[in-house]
Amino acid sequence: MKLKMLTKSLMIFFAVVLLATGCKEEAHAETTDLRLLLTTEQFTSERSLIPESQKMVITDYHLSGTGPAGQTFSVDSVEKTIAIGNLMIGRWTIEAIGYNADGLPLVSGTITTLLSKVTSTATLHLTDLVGTGTLETLVTWDPDQVAEDVSLQVVLQDQQGNTIDLNVPVLDSGNGEVLLASPLQSGSYLLQLRLFSQDMLVSGATEAIRILSDTVSDGTVHMVIGDLSTNFEITVINDTMLPIEGTITATPASPVAGDQVTLNYTPTNLPEGVSLGDLEIDWYCEGSIAQEQSNTYTSIPEAGTHRYDVVVRHEKLGSLGNTTLLVTMPY
Repeated sequence: MKLKMLTKSLMIFFAVVLLATGCKEEAHAETTDLRLLLTTEQFTSERSLIPESQKMVITDYHLSGTGPAGQTFSVDSVEKTIAIGNLMIGRWTIEAIGYNADGLPLVSGTITTLLSKVTSTATLHLTDLVGTGTLETLVTWDPDQVAEDVSLQVVLQDQQGNTIDLNVPVLDSGNGEVLLASPLQSGSYLLQLRLFSQDMLVSGATEAIRILSDTVSDGTVHMVIGDLSTNFEITVINDTMLPIEGTITATPASPVAGDQVTLNYTPTNLPEGVSLGDLEIDWYCEGSIAQEQSNTYTSIPEAGTHRYDVVVRHEKLGSLGNTTLLVTMPY
């Protein structure tokens, strides 16, 4: 008898709970699930003025959102596709930040989307670089090849071509070096260097730089002051950020004095959907613009060693890069 009474009491209790639960659900706004796909570029590079490649790899994401009636969420994930459940139907503003393995923020993105039973998926593009990093570039030259009035002209530009103020300290002319250091917003930059002696340009260099949040982008740029040699040397340096790498060929391969030399730049591993015609390719000689918007450059180099820099950029963020070669012409 006691068992029957206990069973009956439990049945009544569960019925009350179910009834209360049903009433509670009717009092809330309708909810659904949201499926988010995060997209961003991968950062790879082998250049000296670029942070270590692993520092530019996104390993995890933090997402936060604000929706109807002030409802919010905050989610951490190592996956690019993220499902978020039990969100109120309506318009949501969602922000995502991508971090590297050291916990440093790299990129962010924001989307405003209408969540409903029909539209329950969204793609959030991470396109904004985050934070401030530091540039530390040691510029060196042979002090025995320049006069005491040696000077260095420095121009720093962002990827949009805007000139950025960069303080140039007093040159250490005795050791032939100067350290360029400055905090910079995360992004890609172009550093142009021109070394003068007795008011004459004796060397130049152009370097692509990538700045990450809370990271030092350091390296050394040696200003080559041309000497005469019978060797014809080519140095190829990989491009930055986007995997746009290139090679430079010269015709003729072993020129003699007075020969016309044609240099040809060829990208070797463009990302899918990017072709040669999508790139802006400019040639620099000794730090000065020589030719714009062309993958070839023809000239008759004077005797000595000359530095040629090919600067390549694409409309995608972080695509700025350069390839360098040294051309040595005999007498």
